[in-house]
Amino acid sequence: MKVHLLQKAIADFTQLQLRTDQVDWYLPHSLVNRFHTEWQQLSDKGLRTTYDLCLRSEISNRWWKRDTVDAKEIMFKLIDADPELAGIAWKDLQQTQASLDGRLSRFTYYCEQLLEIHRSQHFNSIETYHQQDASMLSLYLAGLFPEIYALYPGLSTFQQFCRAIGSPDIPKVDDLVRYMKVVSIIFTFLQKNDQFEALIQKRKPPFHSVPCIPFQINYEIVSYTASSFKQTSA
Repeated sequence: MKVHLLQKAIADFTQLQLRTDQVDWYLPHSLVNRFHTEWQQLSDKGLRTTYDLCLRSEISNRWWKRDTVDAKEIMFKLIDADPELAGIAWKDLQQTQASLDGRLSRFTYYCEQLLEIHRSQHFNSIETYHQQDASMLSLYLAGLFPEIYALYPGLSTFQQFCRAIGSPDIPKVDDLVRYMKVVSIIFTFLQKNDQFEALIQKRKPPFHSVPCIPFQINYEIVSYTASSFKQTSA
């Protein structure tokens, strides 16, 4: 990662946002804000109902429902298969004192076990994968802890971003642990950008009804930088 390229990417993004009235940021911020807000009701409403309320959007449900895949509906099946084990899986994911790598690995393992239980209960089930991929896991992490984790835009976008900032090591597979380290670095430099506070102020009420979550701007920077780099290198 070359610092001057990262700083330029951040500057280009903030300048664009300040001189235009784009509202593409509504979707990622609203998804994370809703998840975080609804999750606070877990003890009162239970896992299944809370999860259902967390994954709703007035803008788009494309984060969890893509083509023939509906990760939300499959999570319902996993929860129904064994509510107690599902509860353990989600509780473990929230243990920030444990390593992120370990938590993600265990959550994936729990999902695999829950899927097997579901298949044993429904012999005609056609589900062969739990669909809780890197993008879904990033939504869970960002929703649970919006100040330290950001949404993940996908492997191809992350790869392009890494190329754009001069990283010598381009990821070959989804790696949320590495991604979260990268966005943490981005945020450090973003906070030092002299237009950061102006951007935050511009996105505050009454100008916008969707809450802007500062750390989630990292997702926007990665996506914007990757898209810009792809266009210039095409």
